Amino acid sequence: MRVDHHAYRKATGVAGFGFLLQGAMALVLLVFGQLSGDTVFRFAATYFFGGLLLWLSLIAVLNQHRQERLDSLEADELMAARAGTGSVFQSGREELGPSARRLRLMHKWLMPAVSLLVATYLALAAWWMLAYLNRLDDPSGAGTVFLRTPRLGWAVATCLSFAAVSFIVSRFVAGMAKQTAWQNLRGGAGYMVGNTLVMVAASVGIICRFFDKDEPILVVAYAIPVFMIILAGEILFNFLLNLYRPRVAGEVPRPAYDSRVLSLLAVPESVVQTLSEAVNYQFGFDVTSSWGYQLMLRSFGWLLGFGVVVMIGLNMMVVVEPHQQAVKLAGGAIVGEPGEQVHEVGIMWKLPWPLQTAAVYDVSRIRKLPLTAQRLEHPDVQLWSRDIDTDTALDPFLVGSSGAEMTPATSVSGENVDGSPSAGDLFALVDAEITLLYRINPDGLLDYLNFGSDAPRRRQRRSMREGALRVLALREITQELSRLSMEDIVADRRAEVIDTLRERIQEAYRRHSTGIEVVALNFPLLRPSGEVATNYEDFAMAIQQRRQMVAEAEGDMLGGLVLFVGNAESADEILAALDRWRALRSELGHEAREAINQRLLVERMLADAGGQLAQLITAAESQRWVTLMESRAQAKQFQGQIVASRAAPRLYRQREIMKVLGRTLGTRRKFILVGIDPERLNLDIEVQQAPSMFSIPPQGESQ
Repeated sequence: MRVDHHAYRKATGVAGFGFLLQGAMALVLLVFGQLSGDTVFRFAATYFFGGLLLWLSLIAVLNQHRQERLDSLEADELMAARAGTGSVFQSGREELGPSARRLRLMHKWLMPAVSLLVATYLALAAWWMLAYLNRLDDPSGAGTVFLRTPRLGWAVATCLSFAAVSFIVSRFVAGMAKQTAWQNLRGGAGYMVGNTLVMVAASVGIICRFFDKDEPILVVAYAIPVFMIILAGEILFNFLLNLYRPRVAGEVPRPAYDSRVLSLLAVPESVVQTLSEAVNYQFGFDVTSSWGYQLMLRSFGWLLGFGVVVMIGLNMMVVVEPHQQAVKLAGGAIVGEPGEQVHEVGIMWKLPWPLQTAAVYDVSRIRKLPLTAQRLEHPDVQLWSRDIDTDTALDPFLVGSSGAEMTPATSVSGENVDGSPSAGDLFALVDAEITLLYRINPDGLLDYLNFGSDAPRRRQRRSMREGALRVLALREITQELSRLSMEDIVADRRAEVIDTLRERIQEAYRRHSTGIEVVALNFPLLRPSGEVATNYEDFAMAIQQRRQMVAEAEGDMLGGLVLFVGNAESADEILAALDRWRALRSELGHEAREAINQRLLVERMLADAGGQLAQLITAAESQRWVTLMESRAQAKQFQGQIVASRAAPRLYRQREIMKVLGRTLGTRRKFILVGIDPERLNLDIEVQQAPSMFSIPPQGESQ
């Protein structure tokens, strides 16, 4: 093709047509979105308006190319007219004329600046869209509303028409861009492909609304700003690469807003050609020219049709496993006669998508529903006074006050001015981490589906069904806990309270036809709320100390029983028999036969046990016999002395006197005087002896 001003004039006309078409479609989308109230159309119009600046830059650059070609043509004619004149100006025309210099400056400054402006516009518009979507259903009152047009037919027709027109224009412009003079038109063709993608996505979302599915259109609303951010990022990346890309003389610079990805979509045959060349390169020979590859190309239509038929057949067949149940849906409604809507194990046949869809549920799987805030860490030992980290704010439950009587020291401020009890005396707060485990009833799948939707709520992690189940469970838990005391919940009746709560929640689910069976209700954390938990820990420590003291006392008691009784197992029986003996002794006296028999029974039981008491009884019995025998011996001896005294009274007396003197004078010092007539002797003697240092006289003995 000859590259002259006519070629660039045609390219300028095509760029002007693209600008007018882009502006017309953007205005139509904006007006339709405003009049019918549709958020997606407004987002699409915002993207379409971004292409106007791109087409304007193409018009300016291509028109400057045309002017440069005209100036070059005039310069060539002038040089031809001056040929042979011998003028000093014959050396040649200036290499770069004013038009050429302006063209070079436009490629150097204008096109990069336009690329940055387009990227900035796309990024800011995408940020505004995402901020708008994030404010949907904001509970603070500053939220926005996601608008959906009721004119679905007009909306689908508009989207498909604009998608078709944009694709045709992009293909036409991409075909022109294959020529060297029209390479800059690739940027416009790529943006037109972006128009097609946005319109096709919007049409898919609107078509889904015919089947009462509003979620896809919301996904499209999020996809448009994400697509704009990706496109803006690619433009910035291309801009940075152009700064370091070497310049080739005579080559037209490629602007940064010329998307490489969108250009491939505008010319899809280039992708096929690239893949063919890659396959040939990998195998090392021309695979695409072989008979096998050509046969595959000739049979590609049949293979594609067969694959589509197989995919449709597989889509119509749904395998329901033994632990599953399934239903068929058409437009969101359950298909089938009453009593035959739920399909058990086996193969379920349905119409292909999108006419019918299948929902398969595992009715045996136990699901977990957190009812309160959940802890982020689970230490081995959880103290009540320790601060815990939860995923959300931990809201305490209101319960009855402590059942223990308060001492005057603890109830100084427990009454109001008028003497009535304060709220602190009537109520208390507890922190609880509660988790509900449930599963679908085998015969309750329809109730489960009709109770709520699996669609997630805005700004919520739970679905609508889980939110309703959580509210019902928390209502029953709050009502039950509010009528119980603190001790009943955290200590005395904790297991009983949990069972009662599980039964109440199950009954509430049954009343509301949820189709759910409550498997368990777990309380991993249940403690007094706030700083008061420290006092409970002190109380618990005191209880443990009391239990320790009781255990030590019981150990001492058992040790004493083993020591004295000998057998701790029979101690209770022995003590009961001993109490019986004491009662009989008090009632009948020591000498009563019943008391004596009971005492003998106790002694026999103690002897059989073999403790220290048995040893004492045995020793006492032995000592009794010894004393008895000694007393008998003394009595016999006394009787013998009586007989001797009667037989010889004087002799018996003298013998007893001598025994007494012998016992008494045996330790006394005696002096014997021999050879002096006693009648002539009159003695008055005091015998003294110096005591020895180590001798201590016996008590009562004179020295």
